[in-house]
Formats: sequence, C-alpha cells, structure tokens
Amino acid sequence: MSRLQAPQVLLLTLVHPDFLPPVYAIAQVLRDEGYSVHILTFDAPNDAGTGIEGVTIESVGKHAGLGLLQRIAVRRRYTGRLQQLVANAPAAIITFCAFTLLSGLSVRKDVPLAYHSLELADFQLSSLMRSPLSQFNNLLAIKRIHKAGFVSAASVQRSAWQAGRSRLSFMPHTIMNTVYMHEGLQQQQHSLFASMIPQEHHGKKMILYMGAVNQQNCVKELVAAFAQVYDAGSVMLVAGMKENEYCEELRQMAETLPGSKGRVVFFPFLKGQEKDALQSNADIGVCLSYESRDNIESMMTAPNKVGEYLAKGLYLLSSDTEYMRPFGMRGIASLAVSSGIDDIASAMKVALQAVNDKSYKSTINNFVRDFYCMQVQAAPLVSFIKGNSRS
Repeated sequence: MSRLQAPQVLLLTLVHPDFLPPVYAIAQVLRDEGYSVHILTFDAPNDAGTGIEGVTIESVGKHAGLGLLQRIAVRRRYTGRLQQLVANAPAAIITFCAFTLLSGLSVRKDVPLAYHSLELADFQLSSLMRSPLSQFNNLLAIKRIHKAGFVSAASVQRSAWQAGRSRLSFMPHTIMNTVYMHEGLQQQQHSLFASMIPQEHHGKKMILYMGAVNQQNCVKELVAAFAQVYDAGSVMLVAGMKENEYCEELRQMAETLPGSKGRVVFFPFLKGQEKDALQSNADIGVCLSYESRDNIESMMTAPNKVGEYLAKGLYLLSSDTEYMRPFGMRGIASLAVSSGIDDIASAMKVALQAVNDKSYKSTINNFVRDFYCMQVQAAPLVSFIKGNSRS
C-alpha cells in the first residue's frame, strides 16, 4: 500500500516532539504498521530537528513565551486546523496532553481517540493565577478522560494515579518512555566522539549526564560524588549546560575539587549526531532526581533518558525510585538510596565496576529488544487503533 493510500493517524501534542521523544517513537511504530502519520504541534522553542522519515510534522505557529490572549488565539488556530484534518476521516487520533485531549474530544466526531499522558495533568488551585490555561485544561481533562477510547500513562505508578484521580472504572495501560529500536547495528560515531573529547581522556570509562542541568536533577551532587570516587580510569561528561548561576557554580566546583579537576567535560544542549555520538560511546548513563513527598510528580518520575541510554547499551546510574527499581533488579542499573553525595558515590563505584565486564551490553540489548522498546510498549495502542478501524 502506498503512503498516500494508507489510513491516517493524527498525533496531537502541544510541546514540539523534538522535546517529547516518545511521540516520535510512537509515530515510527505506527508508520511501520502501514499508517500515514501526521503530527500537529506548535513551534519548537529552539531550532527544530530534522524530523523522522515518513512522518509529517505540521506546526501552527509559536506558543511558548506568548501572553494569555495570544496563547488563546494560537490554540484556536490549532483547533481550527485540527477540524480540517478530522474532516478527512483519519483512522484514529492520539493525544499526549490535557490541551490536545480536550481539542481532540471537541472535534473528533466518530474518530477513535486515545490519550497517552506524557506528563501528570493535575489541577492545583495554588497555580491557577500563574498558569490559568494549563490549570483549567488539567481540571477539564481529569473530568473527561473517561471519554477517550484508550487511556495510558508513562509508568505503572502514573497509570494507577490517573485511575484514582479521574475515578476511572478501568486501569489505564502503561506505555513506558522507551525509544524506537532500529534494526541492525547503529553507527557509533567514533570519529565524531573522539573529536569532542580531549585526547587525554580517550579510552577511559565515560559517565554521561544529559538533560536539564539543575538542582532537581542533582548535578552538583553527581560531580561531587565523582570527585569523591576519584577513579583515574574514568571521565564525566555533562551535556545541557547553560549560562546561568547554577551551571557557573558547577563549572567552578568541578575545577576546584581535587578529584574532579580536569576530569569533567562540559557541553551545551546537544542534538543530532553530537548527542548520538556521546550516547553511543559512553559506558554509564545518569538519571538522578530529588524526591519530595509534597510533589506527586517528583515521586512518579518516568524519565525519557532511561530509554535513550538503554537503547545505546548504557548501564544506568540512578536514584532509587519505584520506576528505577526493576532496572536495578535486572542488574542493569546501580541505584543511589538518596541524593546525598556519599550515596551517589557508592552507587557510582558499583556502576564503574559493572562496566568492566562488557557482557552487560548484551544483557541490556536483549532487555530493550524484548521489552523496553516502543515496538513492544506501544502494542496495546496499535491494537486499539486496529480494533477500532472503520476501514
């Protein structure tokens, strides 16, 4: 069947999929299933990436950084364009946030609609004045989620929370934040990686942190733990640096501590081949975070980076959370029992020891292929679309 004749599936996301990798991964799975995939979104805050082959990405304009009235106007433009797309009778609509769930429900007619929640859409009265549109949409979504034909979340904990919060009579599916697994061996980008890393660090074990460099993700504690461990055969790579006070203090700390001086390499936010080069050639991927009993989102993390790291065969260094515990039990992650420097250092020692035996990569690759890839995780969603197809 040609792509022009294939049944169409609409993917709706407020945040550009450059910043929501699971959207791309689900799109690739649906593309492989023979669907024509059309993603409707808004502009990316930074330069957008190159997209993915065989998937249409359409933006209706800028959304981030606008005032309230401007946001209302551009959201109306989004809904108007969605109405036009729905008029072509797509096979299904998949929504990823409260705003797109409500938009999809308002125009779908008899088109099957799925809601895969990538973020916790809770209503907080204390945040109403600061973010009225988001909070109002969250409240409506909580009350209307049951109208979707398929509901899922990014972790078992979030699925259970959603069932209770929306008083659902069923348990939402769980589709973890995994990546699309490509067939065959991936390019390792050795030459590019070598050009990014100082010569004196070539051949060392690489501990990689990628993501937002801030207090929530314990990056200072990570670097301090690295200095404490003082493993001469390892180097730390930190990507995502910005020009702000936290990052400047982090740079100064890395050059001040005897155990980290000259052994931490900083990068800005990377995309494309540079990002792939770091992940493909590192040994350990870091996912740390603070947990607060007063913040449900911090207690139910579902980080995208876990999927990215594991797809590249990286051993995990992470916080001991409910989400991460199964990875520790499988022997592919070392978990820090707290965000304290001593506990992170202890977990780091275990991780560095684990990657001495290169057989760990085979264990990780098998786990990704058999369970932790989007081709496996999205199977219930694909079944829903096929089972409700009108063709």
